[in-house]
Amino acid sequence: MKKYAIFAGILVSGLLFLSAQIPAHAALSDQVAKVEAYASDAANKVESAAGKVEAYAADAAITAEIKGKILAEKGLDSLDIKVETTNGAVTLRGQVKHEAQAGLAERIARDVKGVRAVINNISVMP
Repeated sequence: MKKYAIFAGILVSGLLFLSAQIPAHAALSDQVAKVEAYASDAANKVESAAGKVEAYAADAAITAEIKGKILAEKGLDSLDIKVETTNGAVTLRGQVKHEAQAGLAERIARDVKGVRAVINNISVMP
């Protein structure tokens, strides 16, 4: 029985090869459709994972920029302010001595490119 090798290649930040050995008597078009569907599913999963990594990297860059700006700002104790970013939404946590410091940290966060929202959970020490 003669066999054919079918290769499906997908390029998504690299090359992914899928192959299948198909008997000559099998319905070739059905087998090709199955391989294409599998390849498409694999490509979607790779693209989804790449998107998640890209979003995580963007959030990490936003967090780092905000922390750097807070650190550079005189009058703010950066060790008392925690910054978390998820999908461009920044959450500020911690304690400061004055209400103005909480507002300043929020303004710094809002001014960073890529920030979609700021949730200010900084409390003022009694």
